[in-house]
Amino acid sequence: MNFKTKLVLWFSSLRKPIDPDGETNITALRKKSESSARLGAMMFDKKHPVAHIADHQAGDLPLRVYRQTDNPNQRIIIFYHGGGFVLYGLDSHDNICRRLCVMNDCVVVSVDYRLAPENTFPAAHEDAFTAIEWVKKNADSFKGNANDLVLMGDSAGGNLAACMAHRCCEAQIPLSAQVLIYPWIDGKLNNPSIDRNGSGYLLEKATMFWFQQQYTPNPADRCLPEVSPCYATDFAHLAPAFILTAEFDPLLDDGAKYAEQLRAAGVPVRYTMYPQLIHGFFNIPAISPQGLQAFEDIRQFLKTV
Repeated sequence: MNFKTKLVLWFSSLRKPIDPDGETNITALRKKSESSARLGAMMFDKKHPVAHIADHQAGDLPLRVYRQTDNPNQRIIIFYHGGGFVLYGLDSHDNICRRLCVMNDCVVVSVDYRLAPENTFPAAHEDAFTAIEWVKKNADSFKGNANDLVLMGDSAGGNLAACMAHRCCEAQIPLSAQVLIYPWIDGKLNNPSIDRNGSGYLLEKATMFWFQQQYTPNPADRCLPEVSPCYATDFAHLAPAFILTAEFDPLLDDGAKYAEQLRAAGVPVRYTMYPQLIHGFFNIPAISPQGLQAFEDIRQFLKTV
């Protein structure tokens, strides 16, 4: 593990960006997490200039649309941010969306879905699908191609992207691809990597269970296929997938097992585990050449679908 990553872990041990045991006030916890996210981005990322950025509303759902050119029929990435269904929003993942827009020469639509505990399951998942419907209806207005959609998200956002890939399949909405960045897939939260990497690597086991309690307070909901896509019964017609994981991430096994599950069903899958990296590296990619490589790997993957 390189010096920059160790520095991030040292800093987080002094002032945990996500520490529900130390701060139970949701508003205060969000402010603390946003502050840490801004610091991380300032130190280990850069803000790419984008020609057109505009905020929109799909009913009550805020969206932010990024577009670099005026070319018609651009591919559209619908991006769902991470944060355990409790934290973050459009601003915390602004740098990510800018970078994706510039590197892939496409439209990016960032989704500010409702957060828990104020809004429990299925609120975020319903908002995620509302965003897809809005994008398909309004794609022409921002030079997008409604028939060239990519679903993408990190962590809890990876869960939303994976679940929406299933829902789009059921609704006969064609997708070009799904990109799942260290996704949260299994509501059982009992994969070995959760214990192996569950302490000292930014995202911790106790925090994961706390997040789950906020969004799915009813234990009976936690392994429904609508929120834990590994328990779906049909995978055969899902969009091609690129699943990214990190060596020291509690969610490593979630992504690795889901990749195997999709591959066994005949879905085209690319899977990459990034060595020496931690959960959240996508927001601070300059901590390691591997972090920046992940964005390039996504670019190369999207060229093939």
